[in-house]
Amino acid sequence: MVSFPVCGAFVGRAAEMSALQDACRDPAVHTVLVAGEAGLGKSRLIAEFTTRLDADAVVVTGRCPEFGNDGMAFAPFVSVMRALVRRLGVERLTTVLPVTRPALSRWLPELAAQAGSAEPETDRIRLFGEILTVLEQLAARHPVVVVLEDLHWADHSSRELLAFLVANAAARDLLLIGTYRPAESPALRRTVAAMRRDPGVRLVVPQPLTRHEVGRQLAALFGREPEPGTVSRIFARSKGIPLFVEALSGSTEDTPADLSELLLGFQAALPPETRALLQLASVAGSTVRHALLAAATELDETTLHGALRELIDQQVLTAQDAGYEFRHILIRDAVYDHMLPVQRKLLHATLAHALTEDGEPSATDNRAGELAYHAYAAGDSPLALSAAWQAAAAATGGYGEQLRHLDRVLELWDAVPDAQTRIGHERLAVLEQIAETCYQAGFVDRGIAAADEALRLIDTDDMPQRAAGLLHRRAGLNNQSSGGSDRDLLSALALLPDRPPTVLRGEVLAELAAVHVFGGEVARAERDALAAVEVAEELGAVALAARAYAYLGLATAERSETAVAYFAKAHAAAAAAADPQTLVTVVLWESAVLVAAGDHTAAIAAIQQGLRAAHETFRFVEAAPILLVKWAQALTALGRWNEALELIDESLTEQLPPLSEAALLLSHARIVLAQGDSAAAGTSADRAAGLLSDGPWARQYQILLRTVQCAIALDLDRPHRAAELAAEALSIDDLPAHHHEVWPLLTIVARIDYPPTDLDLVAESLLVTTAGDTAHRAVFRATRHGGPGAWHEAVAAWRDLRQPYELARSLLGAAEAELAASNRTAAQPLLREVADIAADLGATPLAATVRRIADRAGLTLADRAPQPAAKQQSTFGLTPRELDVLRLVAQGLSNRQIAAELFISGNTAGVHVSRILTKLSVATRTEAAAAAHTHHLLDTGDQ
Repeated sequence: MVSFPVCGAFVGRAAEMSALQDACRDPAVHTVLVAGEAGLGKSRLIAEFTTRLDADAVVVTGRCPEFGNDGMAFAPFVSVMRALVRRLGVERLTTVLPVTRPALSRWLPELAAQAGSAEPETDRIRLFGEILTVLEQLAARHPVVVVLEDLHWADHSSRELLAFLVANAAARDLLLIGTYRPAESPALRRTVAAMRRDPGVRLVVPQPLTRHEVGRQLAALFGREPEPGTVSRIFARSKGIPLFVEALSGSTEDTPADLSELLLGFQAALPPETRALLQLASVAGSTVRHALLAAATELDETTLHGALRELIDQQVLTAQDAGYEFRHILIRDAVYDHMLPVQRKLLHATLAHALTEDGEPSATDNRAGELAYHAYAAGDSPLALSAAWQAAAAATGGYGEQLRHLDRVLELWDAVPDAQTRIGHERLAVLEQIAETCYQAGFVDRGIAAADEALRLIDTDDMPQRAAGLLHRRAGLNNQSSGGSDRDLLSALALLPDRPPTVLRGEVLAELAAVHVFGGEVARAERDALAAVEVAEELGAVALAARAYAYLGLATAERSETAVAYFAKAHAAAAAAADPQTLVTVVLWESAVLVAAGDHTAAIAAIQQGLRAAHETFRFVEAAPILLVKWAQALTALGRWNEALELIDESLTEQLPPLSEAALLLSHARIVLAQGDSAAAGTSADRAAGLLSDGPWARQYQILLRTVQCAIALDLDRPHRAAELAAEALSIDDLPAHHHEVWPLLTIVARIDYPPTDLDLVAESLLVTTAGDTAHRAVFRATRHGGPGAWHEAVAAWRDLRQPYELARSLLGAAEAELAASNRTAAQPLLREVADIAADLGATPLAATVRRIADRAGLTLADRAPQPAAKQQSTFGLTPRELDVLRLVAQGLSNRQIAAELFISGNTAGVHVSRILTKLSVATRTEAAAAAHTHHLLDTGDQ
């Protein structure tokens, strides 16, 4: 018997092994990606790494099949969860799941049996959250390593789930390891690029073996030292790729065979039946179920088992729980490619027939996807179409795979005369399903194309509801691409009768209200939102009612009491819906209104409520960015600058949408400029400028950017540059629609000696609808026209709003006006209050200015009475935030629980824990808690 050569020795890879072990020990690291070309030894490296883990570590592996894009969604994760069921038992698994109808029961028949007749949850994020919960609950008891092989073949849904786990994993003893080939998947490369922004992700790139290491591998293969010249010859031909070294080790020096032939060399000694079984397995895929092989082969049971044993002994296949895997995909590829096309086609047909004989596919297995793949490869279009439709229906939550199967149905439609009869639906229904799937998955262009084609097939007189549904869905798709949606929504509304009311009509009205709010048409927005509320209340659709009331709050933001009442109703409806995601939506818009109105303390309370709800629904990554922006803006306004800077620093380590990142950078620029660091402010403003688009949806932040840039230019004594920036900002067409942002800009531009336009004329065009607008207008008028009275009006406005920095600037203006009127007595207390505020804020330039004015006027600034020096307690360099985290660590909270308590992401919590361990020079959370008590670190701050 000729066996495929296998090297049992682990050669080289010291640096790579060290990197994996360091990542495993570092509590801030939750993901390691191992990248390299085929045959480089990625799987061997990880296998060796797992053998060096503690005995109680749990290691589970999932592999992406090479036809992953055409197969079952989440294939590697299904394998992982099934392995955990076998390890934990279904009883224990059900105790850690957060719902009584787990979405995981669609994957796991054992869970489905436990749930009885209860229909599983179908929400995609709920499914993701359940998987994360299971992994983290297990990691609370044992170190857990999840290995995901061949991610370059990962289906769209698996990539989404991986990104979710990477963004949300917070358990210290949970490590995700993925292998992939960088050159083979542009889609994965985009996912990896986004993930690598996460500080908890490490990349390991194994290099080819050196000449010396190739020699050590050959010595292990031969069981002796290689002959002279052999190492150099094989090193040159293999380029240091371990699998190729194995293949070349059995060839003579003058063998002209290429590597593919060398990989197939072991077949020469195989009996015909074993070779035929090997070919069948290669057509089935790199992983194949035993049951499918047994059903598809003509071998009797004894011969089948003998042939399988022979392939396993020769290290061609490896046995898995319910089937077999090729030891390396290159071997499978070589076998598959070596066959004639007609031979492959016949074997695909054989496998498709075996799958059809195996009963109806269920939602918990992959047979529909397998059947669609093999039937299509076999050229059986009718069977492939039917199977693709079944597979699409079974791909609950796997939107990418669902779309691929639906596209396959359309591809085969014209080739199958009775297509409509076979699937029980007309082509229009397929297009509607594609549009819906694309909307859920964010495939904008494909969804719009499907909706366009579907609308061309519809007679709106005969099918007004279906046409309206498609128009509504196309509007949603256009919104995802920042395109216009009002025309489609208005067309949909025209097709839907007032009576009887329908949920679809209510949804269209609510979406129209949102469009009008952001278009500045608040009267139309209010009208449509009220109509949506009427529909929702008549139908009892509480989630729709919550969103409609929130849009009413937005539309009536200028009437604060009315807006507050509407948001109260939105909260009540969201509570009745018992849907945290609806609550997140309500809080999102409520916080925006509160920040605009200047009620920053209430805004922070609402924001924290929304962030907690986002944690509960595992939607922190999706919902948090804009809430974090509003939180930073509120803290900045309240003068809580250290908190704001820490929040901004934490948030910018996350994966954020460009607009949210730009908004946080602008808040950072405002604070550091006020603290005297104009260079840092300029850097943040420049970074923000690179993230902001020219589109109207970013207009408020474009104006804010120009405001910050003007302030920086004036701080650097560059008034001409400030005038240029102001002219650009004040020339936009829809300036009055953004009066909340324009008023602060005018207060800066009013300080320029030669402004670029008639500022009074601009001011007259702007509405004043909030207390913040009133305060900024007062500052503008005082700056333009002076006088103590005008400045005292501005002081009163800012004092009511409790915004200390703006108050201090107005106090300074009032003091200078009093001095100009020779009223030194009135100026002195104003200057002293400015000095006190500047000291509290750390506003160094403002403090220097007030002292210079006081010195010039011959006034003294009474310094605060010196406080007795407190005994300094060592905190080992821990920041206030890290002390907060340490207090929660000492209470035994997990990273996820810490994140929820502090309204941060799980990843950020993990980073803080890692820094704490480093600063305290301890290795575990238990040791950190002990050190905290020993050194009385928890005696500071709130208990």
